[in-house]
Amino acid sequence: MKTLQTFYFDTGVRPYGHSNPPMILSEGQVWKDGTKQIPFDCEDVPSGALFMFACPKADLPESKYPFVIVREIHNSTLGSKFAYFRVCAPD
Repeated sequence: MKTLQTFYFDTGVRPYGHSNPPMILSEGQVWKDGTKQIPFDCEDVPSGALFMFACPKADLPESKYPFVIVREIHNSTLGSKFAYFRVCAPD
């Protein structure tokens, strides 16, 4: 069984950036590093991989790029089904 790893989609929204009083988080959202973020889990993501973007499709042209992997999103309120990651080139 593969282990799920948690990643975060950074919305860029700050608590006081759009309203006063501060924004209220929806279910499944967290304040992290000063912005509203949405956690999501993926399996089989190599150590050091960088999250690029989330998308409803797994077959965008980027999925064919060298050093890009696509993983299904689990356990999230994020509206997308797939996460694209850039992986480090092997030494």
